[in-house]
Amino acid sequence: MAAVNTRLTLYDVEDHLAALTESAEMVTPEQEREFLEDFKAALSSAAEKRDRVAHHLAHLEHQQEFAAKEISRLQKFKKEHEAAQARLEGYVAYCIESFGQGTDGKYKKLEGNTTVMFLRGCPASVEVTDMEVVPLDYQSATVTMPASLLNEVLNALDEEFRTKALGEIVCTQSVDKRGIKAAIEAGMEVPGATLVTSKTTLGRK
Repeated sequence: MAAVNTRLTLYDVEDHLAALTESAEMVTPEQEREFLEDFKAALSSAAEKRDRVAHHLAHLEHQQEFAAKEISRLQKFKKEHEAAQARLEGYVAYCIESFGQGTDGKYKKLEGNTTVMFLRGCPASVEVTDMEVVPLDYQSATVTMPASLLNEVLNALDEEFRTKALGEIVCTQSVDKRGIKAAIEAGMEVPGATLVTSKTTLGRK
């Protein structure tokens, strides 16, 4: 990419931005650094180019909003059609069952000119009728507690049982960033965390 400085046109800016947006994973660090130099020169050269960039950011934001609404619409569409299919299949199954079984003990098929509908057995599945009486060996539990309390509980166990428990526990830890922020702002030190105040975010009007 040749150095273009102020010769980077409005359309060049938009084209470069579109290219970076659509193929960000293919842009090498060298290409991005070179573009940033040209981009910096373009933004310092004319107000129109700054407007173009702001408009492109607004366009990207609107596309995300559109995508979110479209995803929601398609999820609703899918759910409605799944329900309609299940309901219609239930109606057909009811009709086939009501026609009774043949001498071979099987339900009769509904044959059309180009299609055949029939009932077939499903793989064996378990239906839980009373969770309270299912043996604990066949149950799992999800427990949410402070990590410090979990550590205390584990340390209170004898070594053999603690080792057994650790082999069975699936532990995913998360951090209470709100609590850490409040603690640091109150003057407390929280090891392993720091309050970052130098970050910036881009605003537009």
